[in-house]
Amino acid sequence: MSLTLYTAELKSKSAAINLAFEDEFLRRKITPQTMYLFFYENFSSLVLGKSLEIENEIYTTKKHPPVYRRISGGGSVLHTVGNLNFSLFLSLSDFPEMFNVSYSYEKILDAVKYFLGKNISRKGYSDLAFFTKGEMRKFSGNAQCRKRGLIMHHGTLLYSKRAVREIPYYLRPPPKEPKYREGRTHKGFMAHTLPCYTRTTLMRYVRLGIAQSFGATLRSLKIEDTTFITPFQTESVSR
Repeated sequence: MSLTLYTAELKSKSAAINLAFEDEFLRRKITPQTMYLFFYENFSSLVLGKSLEIENEIYTTKKHPPVYRRISGGGSVLHTVGNLNFSLFLSLSDFPEMFNVSYSYEKILDAVKYFLGKNISRKGYSDLAFFTKGEMRKFSGNAQCRKRGLIMHHGTLLYSKRAVREIPYYLRPPPKEPKYREGRTHKGFMAHTLPCYTRTTLMRYVRLGIAQSFGATLRSLKIEDTTFITPFQTESVSR
């Protein structure tokens, strides 16, 4: 049986609905030798890793977008127009080598960046960055959640200058940072993807890169409606 990668773009722009979609999909049983890749982009919202405290992550004295907590670990993220999200689901029974978490990040991130250019590198534990202005700047953060023999790997892909500019206004510097950050502020550390990468091109390159790296046949999957998952199924965060 050949491996198939099904891809779709979610219609919803709600972080509550799209995060709940990921949670619900992770509860499913998927057919052997299949992978699923979803793209979505949310209206402005702040999304915390599962164990983070809001006061340490967000400037709570400022008026800010709604705050949610996702089911994976990792740092805090601003979801907004100009920050594309992707979610990859695969079965550990198909990829037993992925039980090694470090290897799984290496394999998946190498696939994501496969067609994105030679100056793009994996940095830290779960970032993608590219060399610009004489230094490495982050444009993608990633995290995983594992349940019932499945891996959900999701990440962000900044492609807009506006999205980059908004990050320092809402998010505090992280309590823990990768070595390559070298104490830089969000403004000095984050960047959007290369100017030639529009949202459509970015999705195309990621689809092709994952299919190529995993040796999978690429298939489109229609998602007619994701609103069958109600917002209360994902956790909102308040002080």
